[in-house]
Amino acid sequence: MSGEMTEVWRGSVRQWEVDEMGHWNTQYYVARANEGLAMLFGFNGLPGLFSPSSPTTVAFNEHHIRFHREAHAGAPLHMTGGFLQVGETTAFAVLVLHHSESGQVAATFRVRLTHVDAADGTTPQPWPATFRKRASTSLVETPKEAAPRGTDDEPVALTASRERALKLDLKRTAMSLIELDACDAFGRMGSQKFIGAVGGGVKQLTGPIRALVAEHAEARLGKIGGAVLEFRIIYGETPRLGDCFEIWAGLQKTDKRTMSLIFWMVDPFTGRVFGSMQSIAIVFDLDARAIVQISPAATEALTPFVTEGLAL
Repeated sequence: MSGEMTEVWRGSVRQWEVDEMGHWNTQYYVARANEGLAMLFGFNGLPGLFSPSSPTTVAFNEHHIRFHREAHAGAPLHMTGGFLQVGETTAFAVLVLHHSESGQVAATFRVRLTHVDAADGTTPQPWPATFRKRASTSLVETPKEAAPRGTDDEPVALTASRERALKLDLKRTAMSLIELDACDAFGRMGSQKFIGAVGGGVKQLTGPIRALVAEHAEARLGKIGGAVLEFRIIYGETPRLGDCFEIWAGLQKTDKRTMSLIFWMVDPFTGRVFGSMQSIAIVFDLDARAIVQISPAATEALTPFVTEGLAL
């Protein structure tokens, strides 16, 4: 591997993309990564892959995302990317988002995807020979910042189901309709909207958890909120315009600093599994802009919230 990362996106954080914690909402990181991915394919000979007139497109299989440094309203950012692997019908890409003024890494994205027929969004299609040759001769190495830290990296089979969610007594944190603004050019829900849907209901689960961590904190705290350090998302069937969804969630485990949360997105009527996400989250002191340590007393208080056997 001798290829160099290519610049694929440049811009800044818009004011309306900042959440109540004062930092860039995670769904917008992913939205910009999708834009960067389109540019990466374009630079490698497939510029129209995300156009509604394209006979083929990509289906997302998995995302691994790490958030390294906060981005606030107006922050100038740029992104570089490259391919780690290219198969007959699959590709594995890496994208790195940088703070443009300091050069520091803001976030990293590793994306596994499949080249598919645009008509059904599922039938694998071989990559054009010109793309495979071009991408395969400029493969890049995984930057150290993009390596998994709080999540596993081994292949997994989804354990999510609506039936299991009910049996495990998970918390239903969101339920809604997939509307046009959530969809791509092919009527499929965009991957950023998966994260947006999870984030929109996350406090249904984390509100009581954060309160317990704050109550048992060993240091004096300011205003309390939350933040995410890492995501691992495994995609199932892709929801489309007009589909409804539910998100079921639970606390998988905790350590001295972080909480591992699991979110399952399913069809409430058919039980189809749209995806599963592991989120490595923290309780955040918004005044100090610092992680709140999970004390032994807080760990004990959180024991009833932990769901044994919960996984992707």
